[in-house]
Amino acid sequence: MSLHRKIDWTAAMRDMRADRAKPVPGFLASRSLELARLDRLAKEAAAVPFVSDGSFNRSTIMTAAVARARLMRAKGDKALWSQLMGLALKFAWICAKQQRAMGAH
Repeated sequence: MSLHRKIDWTAAMRDMRADRAKPVPGFLASRSLELARLDRLAKEAAAVPFVSDGSFNRSTIMTAAVARARLMRAKGDKALWSQLMGLALKFAWICAKQQRAMGAH
């Protein structure tokens, strides 16, 4: 009985390469399509007026903030969801205040 084992390194390396996870076909295309969809949703939500009859439309502001936070997350931002929402809400309220100021003049 032999204490030495012979290994076929070529076959071993081929098997190791075969065991690796295969890249998912179309992953990059599906990711870019999802980013484009989220970008479109954020732009559509921001295009709706935040002010009606001199008062803020909170529902529209919140919808725009959620769309913007989702877009930031999809683009690879590693911040917590609460931080993303905070930033998006600040931006949405700034836009709403600007719209109200422009409407007053």
